[in-house]
Amino acid sequence: MKKSLSAVIILAATTFGYAQVGINTSTPASTLDITAKNSTGTTKNVDGLLVPRVDRERAQSMVSIPVSTLIYVNSVSKGTQSGNAVNIDTVGYYYFDGSVWVKLNTSSGSASSVNIYNSDGTLTGNRTVTQANKTLAFTGTSVNAFSVDGKTLSVDAANHRLGVGTNAPTTDLDLISPVSGSAVKVALRIAGTNATPTIGQGVLIGFNPNTVGGGYAHWGIGAEFFDGTTLGNADFIFKSSYGGNYINRMIIKNLSGFVGIGTTSPTSLLHLKSVDPLTMEGVRQGDVSTEKILAINPTGVVKSLGSIDDLGIPRPAVFRLDATIPDFLTTQGIGGKQVIPMSVVKNGIEGLTYDSSTSTITFPAGTYQMTLVYESTHNATGCNVSSYFEDFPVPGSFQRVHSTAPHNENGLSNHGGSILYVTTVPAGQKWSIHLGRGQSGNCTGPGMNLIGKSTQLLVYKIGS
Repeated sequence: MKKSLSAVIILAATTFGYAQVGINTSTPASTLDITAKNSTGTTKNVDGLLVPRVDRERAQSMVSIPVSTLIYVNSVSKGTQSGNAVNIDTVGYYYFDGSVWVKLNTSSGSASSVNIYNSDGTLTGNRTVTQANKTLAFTGTSVNAFSVDGKTLSVDAANHRLGVGTNAPTTDLDLISPVSGSAVKVALRIAGTNATPTIGQGVLIGFNPNTVGGGYAHWGIGAEFFDGTTLGNADFIFKSSYGGNYINRMIIKNLSGFVGIGTTSPTSLLHLKSVDPLTMEGVRQGDVSTEKILAINPTGVVKSLGSIDDLGIPRPAVFRLDATIPDFLTTQGIGGKQVIPMSVVKNGIEGLTYDSSTSTITFPAGTYQMTLVYESTHNATGCNVSSYFEDFPVPGSFQRVHSTAPHNENGLSNHGGSILYVTTVPAGQKWSIHLGRGQSGNCTGPGMNLIGKSTQLLVYKIGS
């Protein structure tokens, strides 16, 4: 009893005199300074501090606990991990922070402290990491090395890809939007920060084939205000640059849908403005009888004028007798005719073919103007009027047209003429080029020469 009382008196005196207590030391360096009896050596006695040892149930039951109270939880078999004991999940040291028991970082045994690197956890409130001038880096080697809320954001460290809406991106940036059926959804939105729109304000996505130039981009696509700043006035624009300011290349107007190339103010669905604005290669040949012709009016508007047949624009086919035929129509009497072996000089009529072995033309359906021009000589006595005819093709038959040419008799006498006819024939109509002896002349027998180069047949298709 005396020993206990003496210790209390000494402790009290020390406390009131110096406000510092020393155990195993006469010179305490703090409010309570406990010094080991043997701080070195191999003595067997125990030096240390024992704090109150309680189980989880006891710690959970305490009330009015002062902040910084320190305990050692020696059992978690009783009580629950809730309330102020929400953090008590294993034996170890805990201190009270005013709300809950908080586990000291150093736990019993060889187990490491619980942290983000070895344990899952739940934030108890909003947190901010202030990096200042320090960096924060994550490294990994797996496909879904870092993710936020499943597929919302995923970093593929194995292939250096970023996925939005997917945890297995297939490209450098793979954005997958959850849309199905016939719905339309904006998966990516890029906007400027200025809340007051003005003419000329825009935002672009830039494209560069390499990293040269820093923030410079050879091509940019985006939206820009050109004509107004109200809702719906932002137009879609394509721009390019080779080191200076961007040049407007193509625009799609928001309100009208008009497309302008070389102009930002298109007045039609497709408006081209430039010197020699249109070049087309690889254009296939069309059907001139049915396909439309395009024309440009004085203001540059392209219009359809109809097909060549609709317009009645003639397309020629020209045939020619290459060599003079002596004694032509010698054996033919009145009404007889002889084939003229011509060659093709030009054939501009699509679908018209010519068999030179029989001097036969095969026509596509249409309306034709046909002119046979002949030049000949005759030297018979008593022959001063030559009469000829041509049987032009008509559907299923022919139509005969005569031509008469007066000339001198009994000597080489030049004469000539032309026989013209307009006809409409069906597709596949065949016709042989020939010339016949008419009945209004007085020339028969030998003596007539049909002159080469000067004798020709001109066929014009003037309609369908």
